[in-house]
Amino acid sequence: MNVLASFSNYKDLPRLWGGAFMPLAFVGRLPTSMIIIGVLTLVTNYHGIAAASISSATLAIATGIGQPLIGQWTDRVGQRLPFLVLGPVNAAMTAGLVLVTMADLSFAIVLVLCALVGLTTVPVGALMRIRWYPVARTPKALTTAMSYETVADELNFVLGPAVVGVLASTISPETPLIVSAVIAGTCITALGLHRSTPASTRHEGGHKAPALSTTIVLVWAALFSMLCLGSYFGSMQTSTTAAAEGFGSASYAGLIYSAMGAGAAITALGAVAIPERISQGTRIFVSGAALAILIPFAPLAHTPWQLAGMLFVFGLAIGPASVAMFTLASKLAPKGGDGVAMTLLGAANVGGVAIGAASAGQLLKFELAYGFWVAAASGAVMGLIGLLAALRHQGR
Repeated sequence: MNVLASFSNYKDLPRLWGGAFMPLAFVGRLPTSMIIIGVLTLVTNYHGIAAASISSATLAIATGIGQPLIGQWTDRVGQRLPFLVLGPVNAAMTAGLVLVTMADLSFAIVLVLCALVGLTTVPVGALMRIRWYPVARTPKALTTAMSYETVADELNFVLGPAVVGVLASTISPETPLIVSAVIAGTCITALGLHRSTPASTRHEGGHKAPALSTTIVLVWAALFSMLCLGSYFGSMQTSTTAAAEGFGSASYAGLIYSAMGAGAAITALGAVAIPERISQGTRIFVSGAALAILIPFAPLAHTPWQLAGMLFVFGLAIGPASVAMFTLASKLAPKGGDGVAMTLLGAANVGGVAIGAASAGQLLKFELAYGFWVAAASGAVMGLIGLLAALRHQGR
């Protein structure tokens, strides 16, 4: 009954900020899940998989740098101005990336545009979590809101690659990034104007937010396990794109990869059923160990559907780990540092994507299996960090 009651709490969320908020925030974060694999698909079509991996890594690194800076900006001035400025700017940069790639200009210009797109990408998922704080006034309501945000993130990692795959395969490799630009220019701007937009994320009392270094030290386990999860994502995206190209068309990569997001969304939603006595570190350890054991089987797939089925199974291990990382960060973050902690996790994720994408992209020159081995190694390190966290933060 307790589990059923936890699920029933989701129905109360739409009333907290109005019916339009959740759909708007859901669509607004789609570019984050579309952009990396969209760039991989586009650049692969014009320059090949090795160049595409460098492009996606450049974009991911820039995003990782930009997210904490955007987070600090919103801490100082609130979210309205950053959203209203960055939405149109990011849309323009994304459109520019498509144009310079299609024009077959110097690859260096492509990399510059990738960096600009990354630097201006709004960390919608992290910043939407902050918007729930003033209206989710009970621990149960806040827990439900945070769980929803994790599920929303995972569902976007289903829809984002799927949208890229459908648009790239049915229309053109350029279309996914054009759609991403449109979403950034409209939904991000609308979120800046929405009444949920906080004037400031500083905690009550007017005191300064904790130093960035302090937050990093306290949430180290969640931060570095998220870095490994990002590396897993990056290497799997690149390896899946290479495998799809081997199957006949890189345009199917998004559809194949979305299967992993489907599995992750299922177990993220079901994470509320995990007994509380199982610590967050233990959950990360189990998930990482499962990935390390299962992923080496991926190169054995002989068809897109076989690979998609494997990725779905891999995704089942990701959902609980992702929920655990955000939950652990919220418990370990210093007072008033929740927003910074969430933004740091987002930055760690995209930074890990850069590491995984670049590493796998270079190793794929030699053998497809090597790219998947990068993902397996990422899972193994993630599991080790989870084990250390479980031993150090027992009960959390």
